[in-house]
Amino acid sequence: MRPEKDFFDILQAVTVDCKDNGECFTVADRVAVIERLLEGSVYRLVARESLVLLYAKHALREGDRVLLVSSHIDCLYGKCFCGDEGDCLRGTFDNSLTNAALLWDMLNDTLPDNVVVAFTGNEESDSQGAVQTVVALGRMGCEVAAALVLDVTNEGWESGALFTLENDLGIDILTGYNIVSSLERYDGRFAFKHNALPDESWDYSEYGIPSLTLCVPVDGELHSDAGVMLRKESVQEYCNVLAHIAGVLC
Repeated sequence: MRPEKDFFDILQAVTVDCKDNGECFTVADRVAVIERLLEGSVYRLVARESLVLLYAKHALREGDRVLLVSSHIDCLYGKCFCGDEGDCLRGTFDNSLTNAALLWDMLNDTLPDNVVVAFTGNEESDSQGAVQTVVALGRMGCEVAAALVLDVTNEGWESGALFTLENDLGIDILTGYNIVSSLERYDGRFAFKHNALPDESWDYSEYGIPSLTLCVPVDGELHSDAGVMLRKESVQEYCNVLAHIAGVLC
């Protein structure tokens, strides 16, 4: 089976409703799908808070230095869907799209061993899932080397970008250089925006965690029930570059 088909299956599965009231999930369909998909994988659930699921390959210990990869699972849609339109997919992909990419990498074991994955709620409102993530990792005594936040964006769509780098907050010059120079093969196919729209990177950076957002360009109103368009060619490259940048940040 081709990776694209595997990804599409995952995307269809996670493009279901997930909402919260700022304190806990009130609609948890996507939570249930994520837990089901990761059963039997190399990842284990290391913490469950009211607005976040934290996964890692091993039990976390005090003093562990980890890379946080964060993808919010809450959405604002009245109805979720995912459809095939030839060279593109159309659907309510904010933020099931990066949920699926992250799950694809987890299930194919492409991420570094020290990655902690956070599936967070409340990003579309007050980012309390991100706050709970920081508190939980602090409680376990972990040192967070950096946070790689995943989201969708309208940036880069017109230029045909496969992915974008946004909101680099607290990333040192050497690390930034290493990331950009390692992406030479994507010359002209990715976009960079230092100050983009707020996302969880802003929240993690407030706790002193160097943060960067890796986004998938889509076309359309992000929160519209009509959905957005995604170029199929972006799918595998986004999964690949997610694992690649995680490796650089480690």
